[in-house]
Amino acid sequence: MISSTKYLRPNVTIETEYIGTNKFYVYNCQGRHYRVFASLVALNLFLNKAQSTWDFDCDTESELETFLNTTQR
Repeated sequence: MISSTKYLRPNVTIETEYIGTNKFYVYNCQGRHYRVFASLVALNLFLNKAQSTWDFDCDTESELETFLNTTQR
């Protein structure tokens, strides 16, 4: 379930999603590339220091949905 969406630019967003008790941050670049972060610290390292700290990345929304739906609840 998406609880919030923040716009970094008009075509780049970060969505906060809850899967059961787990919180994920989904970086969405132009609706063509998604990166999932399990913590705000990992997301900040990616945004501020360009470190590869994501837990999952994919190129389609269906792959993202599959990952989120199979994540343990």
